[in-house]
Amino acid sequence: MLSAFIHGLVLALGLILPLGVQNVFIFNQGAVQPRLARALPAVLTAACCDALLILLAVTGISVAVLAVSWLRYALLGVGVCFLSCTWVLSPGGAGGMLRGSCGRRRRFPRGNK
Repeated sequence: MLSAFIHGLVLALGLILPLGVQNVFIFNQGAVQPRLARALPAVLTAACCDALLILLAVTGISVAVLAVSWLRYALLGVGVCFLSCTWVLSPGGAGGMLRGSCGRRRRFPRGNK
């Protein structure tokens, strides 16, 4: 019983602690985007991901992951693929490097030095 409580506590902390960074990102999207329609995809994605993770935590996914060893590695693989795709598709991530936009020197107009 204590083991299940500790695993649930660690999972809950793992779900709650990263939300600070996510909230900063969502607030930044709301402040930077000129219209709600431009910020809405980020807000909806964050809300859906939060709801899914909370649902998994409540239903006891940690017990299933501990009971089925291959499930742990499958979830790890899905997480790595998700983060890799997010990094490649982001404007400042690997997508920019792959398109050759990274490393270019910007030319500034001559004038005051």
